[in-house]
Amino acid sequence: GFVPGLFGTSHGALQFMAYEDLKERYNKYRNRVSDTKLNTVEYIMMAAVSKIFAVVATYPYQVVRARLQDQHNTYSGVSDVIRRTWR
Repeated sequence: GFVPGLFGTSHGALQFMAYEDLKERYNKYRNRVSDTKLNTVEYIMMAAVSKIFAVVATYPYQVVRARLQDQHNTYSGVSDVIRRTWR
């Protein structure tokens, strides 16, 4: 419960970190000041890419968590869930 729940909060943190890094790198690439405001299309692209990054990074955790909560299967622990899911 508690520890896996804490790991689940990393999704938002990863998305925010990726967004800020992408924005900074993009502005540097465009030879702009790092805190320059993005236009609507740039904002949507940075938000989408950062969301994709966060989903890809945390999706395996979501699968393991959902299987641990499944009442129809019995697992001996997290490693058993990962091993059986991988198989």
